[in-house]
Amino acid sequence: MKRIFFPVLAVLVSLAAGYFIFGLWRGIALYPIRPSEENLLEAIRLSPPNPEPYYRLGLLYQWDIRHIDLEASARYFGKAIERNPLEQEYWLQLAKILQRMGEGTVSQQAVENAIRVFPTGYRGRWMAANLFLQQGDLEKALPHYSYILTHYPNQSSPVYDVLEKAVADPDFVLEKIVPRDPSSFRQYLSYLYGMGDREAARKAWAKGLSFGFQADRRETVRYIEFLVSQGEFNEAFQIWRDRCREEGLAPLSDSDLITNGDFGKDEILGGGFDWKIERVRGMEVSFDPSMAFEGKRSLKIEFNGKENVDFQHIYQFVPLKADTEYVLSANMKTRAVTTKSGLKIEVRGVGQAFHKDSETLTGDNEWKKLIVSFRTPASSQGGMVRVRRERTDKFDRYISGTVWIDHVSLTEKSH
Repeated sequence: MKRIFFPVLAVLVSLAAGYFIFGLWRGIALYPIRPSEENLLEAIRLSPPNPEPYYRLGLLYQWDIRHIDLEASARYFGKAIERNPLEQEYWLQLAKILQRMGEGTVSQQAVENAIRVFPTGYRGRWMAANLFLQQGDLEKALPHYSYILTHYPNQSSPVYDVLEKAVADPDFVLEKIVPRDPSSFRQYLSYLYGMGDREAARKAWAKGLSFGFQADRRETVRYIEFLVSQGEFNEAFQIWRDRCREEGLAPLSDSDLITNGDFGKDEILGGGFDWKIERVRGMEVSFDPSMAFEGKRSLKIEFNGKENVDFQHIYQFVPLKADTEYVLSANMKTRAVTTKSGLKIEVRGVGQAFHKDSETLTGDNEWKKLIVSFRTPASSQGGMVRVRRERTDKFDRYISGTVWIDHVSLTEKSH
C-alpha cells in the first residue's frame, strides 16, 4: 500500500507546484469561487507580484453591491496590468470600467492595448467593437466586427444582431461590413433567411457576384425555398425555371406548372418546386418502371393494412395567379384499396386559403383521369398540390392496397 501511496502523493504535489508556477506566470491563482475583500487583500500581502488578486479586487469593486467603487476598481485593474501587461482580460475590464466612468478617450486607449496584446482573439475583438459602438464611434467598431465575420464565421449572427439594431440599414451592412468573399456572403444570406428579411435577402442575392459568389444548385434551391416560405411563389418559380434551363432540365412545357409530373426523374433540382415525398408509417412509396400511364414509370404507393393513415406526404408547391381559373389533373390506378376513405388529388391555397379536391378512388380501378377545376382568390400567389387520403373513424379504417399515379398536370384554363 505504501508503495502505491507515496508515488501518487509525489505526482499530486508536483501538479500543485506546477499549477502554482504557471499561475504566477499567467496571473491566475487558486481562490474561493467568491473571495472576500479581506481574502484578496491578504493574498496581495502574501504575494505582491501576483496580478490576479488585484484583478479580482477590480471585479469586486465593480460588481459587488456592498463594495461598488469604480475608481478603486480602475486602480486595481491598473495594478494588475502593471504586474502582467500581456493579459488581455485586464485591459478589457479596465476599458469597461473607464467607459462606465465616462472616460471615453482613456477607455479607447485601453481597448487598443487589449487588441495589441492578443490581436487574433474573438473576445477582445467583440468587446472592442461593442465598446466603440457604445461610445458612438461606429467607424472604429466596424473593423472589429469585420474581423469577427472573417475569422470567426460561426459567431456572425450576434454581430449582425447588434448591427441590425445599431445601424438598421441592410444596404450599409452589405456594402461596408460583410467581408468580400463567398463564405462570408453565404453566412450573411443565412442570417437574412433566419430573420425572414425578404427585401434584404433579395438585394443581397442580386449583389452576390460582387462578392465572388456564384450560386450552385444547392444555394439556388435554398433561396427559392426561402422565397416560398415568404409567400413569393411566382418570383421563386421564375428562378426555379431559369435554373432548370441552365442545367438543361427544363420542365415539360412552359404552360404546365407541375414539375416532373410524369415522375420520370427521382428529382429535378431537389427541394424547391420538386415533389416532396415524406415517409410515414403504414405505407411505402417507390417508382414503378413496370407500370405507367405513359412514359417509363409511375409513382407507386403501397399501404400495408396496419394503419389508419392520414396521408398527405406527397406534395408539390405551385405558383398561382390571382383570380385565375386552372385545371389540375392526374392519372390514378388502384388495386385492392380498402376502406371507404380512398385516394384523391387536391390543391390547397397558401396564404389566402382555398381548397379543391377530386373524386376519391377505392377498390380496383384501371387508369382514371382525376380532374379538379378551380379559380384562385383575388390575392392568391401560390398553393400546394398533393396526393391525399383522409383518416377515417369508421370501423374499417386500416387501409391496404396499391395506388399508382402518373402525368400530373396543372395549367391555366383556356377560354
